[in-house]
Amino acid sequence: MILAAALLAWCAAAQPGRNGGNPPAGNNPFGGMSQEQMQEMFRRMNQPPTGDDFEMKEIHVQSAGNDIYGEAYVPKASGKHPAVILSHGYGGSHTAFYPLIPDLVAAGYVCYCYDFAGGGRGSKSSGSSLDMSIFTERQNLLDVLDAVRGWDCVDPDRVFLLGESQGGCVSAITAPKAQDKIRAILLIYPALCIPDDGRALYKTAADIPEKVNFMGLEIGKAYYEPVIDPAFDIYAEIAPFKKDVLIVHGTNDQLVKPEYSAKATNVYAKSELHLIFGAGHGFNQQEERALYHQYVLDFLMRMK
Repeated sequence: MILAAALLAWCAAAQPGRNGGNPPAGNNPFGGMSQEQMQEMFRRMNQPPTGDDFEMKEIHVQSAGNDIYGEAYVPKASGKHPAVILSHGYGGSHTAFYPLIPDLVAAGYVCYCYDFAGGGRGSKSSGSSLDMSIFTERQNLLDVLDAVRGWDCVDPDRVFLLGESQGGCVSAITAPKAQDKIRAILLIYPALCIPDDGRALYKTAADIPEKVNFMGLEIGKAYYEPVIDPAFDIYAEIAPFKKDVLIVHGTNDQLVKPEYSAKATNVYAKSELHLIFGAGHGFNQQEERALYHQYVLDFLMRMK
């Protein structure tokens, strides 16, 4: 608790700018990557993982009237395996986890990456982005979780939720409602700023337009209306989860300032926060992603 408070104070002093929307003018959201580095990052995200020690299966899950597209990566070794459910960020898709999946499968984990309903421009799931919110995505994740725990290849007592950005926020608000179904959660630069960002844009529900283009994705009133309610407290929402939590965040994140994660460590009963110094949102530098992957693997190994 004392460490988290110190980190919170440090982050507040060290991170200029506001959250949400687009990064401040002059900032590169890709952390100063060269064109070649960006091309390599997108190449890896667009190529499904392949290997001799696992197989990929396309698996659909039904959720609140929508068809959820996902890909399961399953070790060929016999028996039941621990599983990691991977939830993408705002406007993203399942392909965001292609670089991480080989490391997880090599460590013996079943991986399921999927697209939220209406959650991104490249989504293979049904549903409209105008209906999407962190609460519709929570329902998607709850339904995915029930499906994954029922697979023959999965040990239902060792299922983990891992989410990046908005997917991290969704994993965090899902965990208290599924406490008896998951072993732990891993939150990667979780977008716990969403309520604050919404309130900065709209003072009342009446101020919210029916449609708004935000970061290239058209979203509806449903996205903002529940979270700007003064009675909604994102930290009270996540606090009831009493199991282990890993949080990884960059100190130079201009989209979701790191003090949001530092504050989360103060409300969780069992959590650890790892800061990647100099990293922005997305961990787009090779060394940043390597650290991210290592923190995840180390945490998962300790949870066995």
